Amino acid sequence: MRSLLVRFKDCEGPGILEPVLREKGYRISYHNAYDERIQLYPAAHLNFDLIVLLGGPQTVADHSNDEFFAPYYDLVENTLVTSGRKLIGICLGSQIIARVLGGKVTVGEKGPETGFSPVKIKDKSNPIFANIESSEIQAFHLHEDVFEIPPSADFLLEGGFYPNQMFSYGNKAFAFQTHIEPTLPMLRVWQDVHKEFISKGNGDFSNLVEDQKKMESTAKIVFRNILNI
Repeated sequence: MRSLLVRFKDCEGPGILEPVLREKGYRISYHNAYDERIQLYPAAHLNFDLIVLLGGPQTVADHSNDEFFAPYYDLVENTLVTSGRKLIGICLGSQIIARVLGGKVTVGEKGPETGFSPVKIKDKSNPIFANIESSEIQAFHLHEDVFEIPPSADFLLEGGFYPNQMFSYGNKAFAFQTHIEPTLPMLRVWQDVHKEFISKGNGDFSNLVEDQKKMESTAKIVFRNILNI
């Protein structure tokens, strides 16, 4: 099986998702969308079993960016209608999927959401939460844009600051507004790279090591469950 991981910023990679993909037998290719000299793989939806759209500072809420995002909107649309293909979107990636499915993406009225805080599992019977005993999971937030839950999508994770944190669309697309994928080294890089943005938010970084470890333990379960569906 083959997976394509689309990065919109060099430091926002797949984190703990990468070893889970390798564990499940996926070969991994990367596309760096932030380097505009590089074109997207032709007919990527036909050549990859899984498309992962990662996070980044760009915004789909501003329609002046539509030309930049056009290849990725097309990629989502084509993947959704191709049998045997699956999508995972994280942060910006989730907003791209939401936009394609008809969910409005806007700048959040309360400003940036940053740092650790748990998100509530809306439906414990959903197979992606199999083997998770708690009613919530730890998550990391680094965003200001927010999405509406698209029509016909299932609302899966709910936050306290901004409610809409995850949805799925059939067994085809899994969109996380929140982050569950960062490793500890990634988070330390983000604290530096995004320090100005983080300073505008409500972030809690007081227990970085412990919170990341707790998040990683459930994130691996969630990612494995998605890949098993």
